[in-house]
Amino acid sequence: MNPDPTVEFWRHPDLPFVESRRASQSRVCYKSHSHPTFSIGAVDQGLSQFSSYFAENCLIKAGTVVVIPAEVEHSCNPMPDFAWSYQMMHLDADWLSELFYEFVDAPFVDLGTKNVTKISPFILENRVIYQAFCKLNDCLFDQQLNIYEKEQHLIEVLTEILLPNFDFKTLQLTNYFQKEFLNLVEYIQQSEHFLSLDQLADFSKISRYAIIRLFKNHQGMTPHAYQLNLKVNRARELLKKGQNIVDVAQALDFVDQSHFHRTFKQFTGITPKQYQESSRHRLMKLKISRNFIQS
Repeated sequence: MNPDPTVEFWRHPDLPFVESRRASQSRVCYKSHSHPTFSIGAVDQGLSQFSSYFAENCLIKAGTVVVIPAEVEHSCNPMPDFAWSYQMMHLDADWLSELFYEFVDAPFVDLGTKNVTKISPFILENRVIYQAFCKLNDCLFDQQLNIYEKEQHLIEVLTEILLPNFDFKTLQLTNYFQKEFLNLVEYIQQSEHFLSLDQLADFSKISRYAIIRLFKNHQGMTPHAYQLNLKVNRARELLKKGQNIVDVAQALDFVDQSHFHRTFKQFTGITPKQYQESSRHRLMKLKISRNFIQS
């Protein structure tokens, strides 16, 4: 059984550069977060409040497409006491950069991530783009299509319709202590533990207040929120590989399983168990389908 009838995921081990989600009549709210992936979202029903440190906050309605480059802080939440339906596709940023580079006469756009937000998020109210994205997602979720058809359709729609109509704009960020910021990010990423402001200040030799300003300027979130977001994104990868939830919580330095459960749901909208079971559910369907074809 699907662990949550309001949300479903699609992913495939042969196409590790793409993952997609569909949610129906959801009332779940998310904390401000970011992804290491390039993300495309679409509103199918209802209204949502789009918020980001790097763009103007606005209401988005059915038929709207939201483009969120890698490492861009954001949140999309339904209006109070209302539900909404949406789709969200995550694409490996380096894979997408290479695909963009294949365009004839297209300038190279680095959609990959080096820990600094480079491209601003943007919103499109274009029926053609919305319908193309919906058809692409339908294709990925279609159990009757094989993996080669899915990959072909993904590349065709991205190359012919989506990417050419995306308005990429580089964020004009200050170089304020950028080198120090990158050193701090590397220090955090290499640590197995959550780091306090005092520890970050001792390492960087700059004030705690300056560190908070640095992370808000470059990531749109506080140092602690950045660390939580980083841990959750790592947890997603470990859970997809089938690692035990208790082991994942311990490996990522959460106080206990309850803390991990609560944080994961705040950032992703579902529990670690639901996320992992959605992977198992899709893989079980995939195995059944393959066995049926082979027989």
